[in-house]
Amino acid sequence: MINGQERNMSDFRKLSAYIMQDDNLQPHLTLQEAMLIAADLKLGLNHREKLQKIDEILVAMGLDESRYTITGELSGGQRKRLAIALELINDPPVMFLDEPTSGLDSTSSKQCIALLKQLAQEGRTIICTIHQPSAILFNMLDHLYVIADGNCVYTGSTDNLVPFLKSIGLYCPTHYDPMDFLMEICNGDYGPHIFELVESIEKGKNDMWRSTKTVHLNKRKESIISQQATMRLYSFETEFRHTPYYTANFWRQLCVLVKRNAIRLSRDKVLTLTRISMHLAIALIVGTLYFKIGQDAAYVLDNFNLSYFNIMFLLYNAFSATMVTIPLELPTLKREHFNRWYQLRSYYLAGKLADFLVQLISTFIYTITVYYMSDQLPEGKRFWLYMLMCFVVSLVGQTAGLIIGCSLKVQNSVIFGPFALMPFIVLSGFFVHTKDVHLYLHWLFDMSFCKYAFEGILMAVYGYDRPKLKCSADYCHFATPKKFLMELGIEHINYWFNMIILVTLSIVLDIVACIILNMRIKKRI
Repeated sequence: MINGQERNMSDFRKLSAYIMQDDNLQPHLTLQEAMLIAADLKLGLNHREKLQKIDEILVAMGLDESRYTITGELSGGQRKRLAIALELINDPPVMFLDEPTSGLDSTSSKQCIALLKQLAQEGRTIICTIHQPSAILFNMLDHLYVIADGNCVYTGSTDNLVPFLKSIGLYCPTHYDPMDFLMEICNGDYGPHIFELVESIEKGKNDMWRSTKTVHLNKRKESIISQQATMRLYSFETEFRHTPYYTANFWRQLCVLVKRNAIRLSRDKVLTLTRISMHLAIALIVGTLYFKIGQDAAYVLDNFNLSYFNIMFLLYNAFSATMVTIPLELPTLKREHFNRWYQLRSYYLAGKLADFLVQLISTFIYTITVYYMSDQLPEGKRFWLYMLMCFVVSLVGQTAGLIIGCSLKVQNSVIFGPFALMPFIVLSGFFVHTKDVHLYLHWLFDMSFCKYAFEGILMAVYGYDRPKLKCSADYCHFATPKKFLMELGIEHINYWFNMIILVTLSIVLDIVACIILNMRIKKRI
């Protein structure tokens, strides 16, 4: 029940926020940037009003001096306060916190609970779980609800806990922490009393022991708090029930998330510079091994092998990068999506756009280096066809990595992921040519996206009526490019048909990945 009426889940989601035990914050944003991103997604105010709101919250939370500190460098207490501050942006009337003092020292724990108590006195409902509160934290709680073996054994004020236990013949020793005493009772240290406790408190329905303690405030402050509580109720009735489920529309969410990803990528040296530099390093090694073979008919088979290696390297690199990184982002996604920051499709598309740029730069650097070091035909059309096919197959690998990463844990995905790609690689046309297998087995090759990418690259290199190659040996069997394509059985391949197949497959895999991601964050898989 809420305010005497049966809870409507959709309305309740609008007015409540859930803060998890683990902070799950973006480590590469400053505190100010994190707050501004949250404000852009959760508030319909102008920029000046958002900054004013952020300033008020940071001052109240004691984070004002750390506003330009990178989130990953904050202390545990600061991170916990920031997690609360991010959800306070839209001023929710009800806040749930899972273990808010977990991992904090006694001083930080006291500050955290004192902050929550202050928020409650302003008119909010603060509900949190604390598995073993100290005596100081115990005395700061307004209302206590204790569960043992899945049943309520006490509900009421902290002051009434000792009288309640005394009423059923359990006497707390003098100068003994009542909470520790109750936990020992629940653990069976004094015999089987749980059933008796559950019956006495009527499974949590007994209101006899509820708080009768009054907060000692001066009349003026008490009046202000009373007014604030009334305003909170009015805000819920008139504002929260009539607001859309997501404050920002799809395009606004997309712009804000792309901006956040851009900041993250600019600061995450491992995710960006390492990927780009690795592509360049491998390109230089491969270019050296296959140096100036592209226009010599004596090395057509070596060039054939080079084309296949390019496809496999770009495919596996994009596949592995997303397969390993997406599980690391899932906890943050769960927290933000659950608290109605944005729609899942906005997050997915923003992530694709951010990684799209990194993958494009990496693929371009690799392709242009290998293309010119291996002395492929220096024609702009051929290079761009070559580059485009390499990039599209990397996008397919990237999306396949997303599917595996969303479906499995990291330790399972690194084993199963490459195994899942193996059938497509075997049927690519490199190990066994399509024309050499029985007609009834051709459909297996047609299911391999690697086949379409490999054929496309070979057409870019040797197709489109390429003139006869020079021969540095006494005899070159494949001096005529068309003869080589005929030997492979791909002389009639249409480059753009293969491109359409790969682009369509990438879009289909994106839809599948988004569906799996939606199931994962809702814990259906």
